[in-house]
Amino acid sequence: MPEPVLSFHDFGGDGPILHIAHANGFPPGTYRPLAATLTDRYRVIGLPARPLWPGSRPEEIRGWRPLGDDLVRQLDGLGLRGIIGVGHSMGGVMTLWAAVARPDLFRAVVLIDPVILPPHWLLLARLLRWFGVEPRPSLVRGALYRRRIWPSREDCFAYFRTKVFFARWPDESLWAYVEAGTRERPDGGVELVYPPEWEARIFTTVPTDVWRDISRLRLPTLIVRGEHSQTFFPQAQRRMERLLPQARSVVIPDAGHMVPLERPAEVGAAIREFLDSLRDR
Repeated sequence: MPEPVLSFHDFGGDGPILHIAHANGFPPGTYRPLAATLTDRYRVIGLPARPLWPGSRPEEIRGWRPLGDDLVRQLDGLGLRGIIGVGHSMGGVMTLWAAVARPDLFRAVVLIDPVILPPHWLLLARLLRWFGVEPRPSLVRGALYRRRIWPSREDCFAYFRTKVFFARWPDESLWAYVEAGTRERPDGGVELVYPPEWEARIFTTVPTDVWRDISRLRLPTLIVRGEHSQTFFPQAQRRMERLLPQARSVVIPDAGHMVPLERPAEVGAAIREFLDSLRDR
């Protein structure tokens, strides 16, 4: 088992620690616009998940459970307790599992469009895997064959600005991704920080057993979904609400799965309102 990376992205701020667990393919710094809506009340940090650890190898994992364990080990290693755990997409599942395993680490959790598919979809995924078929091959191919190198960050920004995936992203969010998601090369160009091989591995190991843990979450919880999400569907949200009667739910209009990057101000406002309600108790 690789040693956890304990260095973190520090967004600044004062107050209780709020940790943002990032999505597959998007390093912690990508969430700068969301963090900026919270740093007046909270110290916001983001730990890198295993795909961003130096020397980590995609074949190390057969599922996402180790990523949740990594988060526990990282928070433990930093001596943090009573944090607000915010997780988006893959990070939402990691935060859920960490909070179920070690509730003493958290005071509340926010799950933003987590990768929790409807049960019948997951049953189909298990069956396909049983027969050696990848349930979502287009995502894997897209990750493995995506462009990795550009002459400059300006060229990288211009390239992504034309892509449908980023159409709802404001320039501030896209620049945050370009700056956090690329590093300089010896030839003066820039390249992706997040290894595409790791991104593909995460897609091929989407968890099919996550529903059994949801009802074990006992902490104050906010569930956030993008209205047009093609990952966290309304039926999955409704099922989570039944399993977590103590949870609050918010749907952000005109947003998809990348809702905290498409609508950072609205997501930040929902998080603040939720956390304010806990202070009033």
